[in-house]
Amino acid sequence: MRARDTGWKAVWTLAVAAFFVGGYFGVGLSAAPSAARELGTALDAAIPFVPWTVWIYLAVFPMAFLPLFVVRSRALFTRTMVAYAAVMAVSFVVFATYPVTSRGLRAGPAALDPSAFSEWAVGVLYRLDPPVNLFPSLHLSVAGLAAFAAWEARRVYGAFAFAAAAAIGVSICTVKQHFVVDGVAGAALAVAAWAAFLRGHRADPGEPGTYGAPGVLAYLALLAAMYAGFWVLFASS
Repeated sequence: MRARDTGWKAVWTLAVAAFFVGGYFGVGLSAAPSAARELGTALDAAIPFVPWTVWIYLAVFPMAFLPLFVVRSRALFTRTMVAYAAVMAVSFVVFATYPVTSRGLRAGPAALDPSAFSEWAVGVLYRLDPPVNLFPSLHLSVAGLAAFAAWEARRVYGAFAFAAAAAIGVSICTVKQHFVVDGVAGAALAVAAWAAFLRGHRADPGEPGTYGAPGVLAYLALLAAMYAGFWVLFASS
């Protein structure tokens, strides 16, 4: 990546990340869980709790940064960041006005063995993530937008990213962090943002659409670093 592009895109990325952290935790920590709704259905009850899928669930965090490593077009990258911000803004408003809670959905402490790596990670997730901010699933809408951005940059990258987003969509239910309807709403929000901001906005003629193999390898290194970091924390706990 060229230094100028890297710096400019890093500023955009950090600004949107700060907006996410401030809005998500600002709404989540100020909400009254007792006033929040539950949107469970028979399908939610039938979906088993599968602790190891927490590693798929957590993959959304590096995936949110995928455009930084894949999208080379300045115009497409800018539109992607604007789409992220728009999805977050809509979600924050809904979180504040229509709170939904996962209190009755999450696995209880007795179901988690802190000596098991995956169950330890689920316990950390439950402790850090406020049990509100469920509908729509921002987890899935951000993953979906990252996939759409990769798709517009290069179809083959988008295909892999959509497969990852689909796996994340399953994991939000198997980790018992979201109801099915949360995921459906999050996916719909991602599609709406793609149609409004990204659809058809590929690289200009003569402009490279992606960073190629170096970008992919750098992204995979970020993913590996996240998992390694969790292992180090677990081993030292």
